[in-house]
Amino acid sequence: MIISDYVDEKKGTLLICLAGGLFFSILLVFFGVGRAELILLWICYACIVTGALGFDYWKQRKRIGQLLSVFESLNQKYLLAEIVDRPESVLEQVYFRLVKEAFKSMTNEVAHAKRVNDEYRDYIEQWIHEIKVPITGIQLICENNKSDITRKIAAQTGLIEQDVERVLFYARLGSVEKDYLIREIPLKDCVLDVLVRNKQFLIQNGVNVHADAIYDSVYSDDKWVHFILSQILLNSIKYQGERPPVIEIVSQDKGNYIALSVTDHGIGIKPSEIGRVFDKGFVGSNGRTGNHATGIGLYLCKQLCDKLGIGIEIASEPNQYTTVTLYFPKNDYLKIKPLD
Repeated sequence: MIISDYVDEKKGTLLICLAGGLFFSILLVFFGVGRAELILLWICYACIVTGALGFDYWKQRKRIGQLLSVFESLNQKYLLAEIVDRPESVLEQVYFRLVKEAFKSMTNEVAHAKRVNDEYRDYIEQWIHEIKVPITGIQLICENNKSDITRKIAAQTGLIEQDVERVLFYARLGSVEKDYLIREIPLKDCVLDVLVRNKQFLIQNGVNVHADAIYDSVYSDDKWVHFILSQILLNSIKYQGERPPVIEIVSQDKGNYIALSVTDHGIGIKPSEIGRVFDKGFVGSNGRTGNHATGIGLYLCKQLCDKLGIGIEIASEPNQYTTVTLYFPKNDYLKIKPLD
């Protein structure tokens, strides 16, 4: 607390003191008190008022310092009202009682919201596991009855499965640290698994994939990396241009990390939009032209990469290319970052 703030707070008291002093000065004049005596009385009166307010200012400043010190030392700030020293005034007692009641109400609301959110997430995860059964059934039927129609059905079913999986990973986004296993992953095996999983969609769109230049292994969670690569691959297929669709996947040893790049030669991304592609819900001009984009895929990729300690960046030239690069650190210990 600075003096100007304190004076502003006490201006009502100062005005009352001034008015009282003037009133009694007028009375003393009527009773014949001289000017010198009045001046002496005003000096004494000013010293008393200044001393009283100065002492009160010092007490408030000291108390505020104590409260701020206790607050800064707490990891859980909401416990301030529970551990602070005994309130020094009736006003503080009221304030702290209200704060305790407010925090109790807030805690109850947060607990209720968390319980509802957990129940909803559990329901979503259960529904996703149940919906995968008929999806797998459709894929098996198509596999055992191959024709042009069943291939198209299989491709569309694959897209449905990707959307369902995206919902699952979004639901689990807040608890990645509870559902991961870091181990050595051969990147080529990982990429080939993703290509096989999306083969019907690749065939339907006539996409050629070059994935020969992948030689490195990394340490990460293969399930989450599979999902990240699938989202990048689907975007590369979705935003192809007029040229024959080709996707190039390459890994490079960069010293302290392994870089895995996925490059397509499609419609690209405008320079004004490239800085926002990882924002939640951002679809850009390309996503509004019949591609039915949701703006969730790359957002999930960025969030998962941040939690797994994987760097991700995107470079693009409109109507030329788009390259998404993942940077895997060269170590077998990764600290999963909790959700903020």
